[in-house]
Amino acid sequence: MENTEKALIYFSDQFNCSQSVFSAYSERFGISEDDAIRIATGFGAGFGREQEVCGAISGAVMVLGCRYFDENDVLGSKEIIYNKTKELLAKFKEMNRTIYCSELTGIDFKKDLNREEFKKQDIHEKVCKKCIVDVCKLLEEMI
Repeated sequence: MENTEKALIYFSDQFNCSQSVFSAYSERFGISEDDAIRIATGFGAGFGREQEVCGAISGAVMVLGCRYFDENDVLGSKEIIYNKTKELLAKFKEMNRTIYCSELTGIDFKKDLNREEFKKQDIHEKVCKKCIVDVCKLLEEMI
C-alpha cells in the first residue's frame, strides 16, 4: 500500500494529521507504527490544538529526520535535515499559501463552538486530508 493511502486510512481511523503521516513512513526507518503514533500524538492540530505549524508537516519533518540523520555525522546530517525541512516548508507554502493550521482551516480550535464548526464545515475532509496528501507527495519526492 502506498504511503499516502496509508496516511489517509490512519487519518480516517481516528488518528491526527501528524500521527497519520509519521506512522505511514515509520516502519521504513525501523520505528513501529505503534511507536510512531505515540511519538507524533502531541503534534496534531498544530501542536496540541494550538494551530501552529500544520501537524501533517510536523509528521513529515520527523520522517525527514529519520531519513537523513546520520549518527556518524551529527552536524552534517543536521544541516541536511534543516535544508530539507526548509525545502518542504517552501513547497508546502506554494501549494497551500501557509504552513499554519489556523490559516489553513480558518477555524479557532480553542473555542469549543468552533470545533463544532470544524465538523459542520467538514474541514477534516476538505482541508486536512489535502494537507496530508500534499505533504506525502512532497515526501515521496524528497526521500
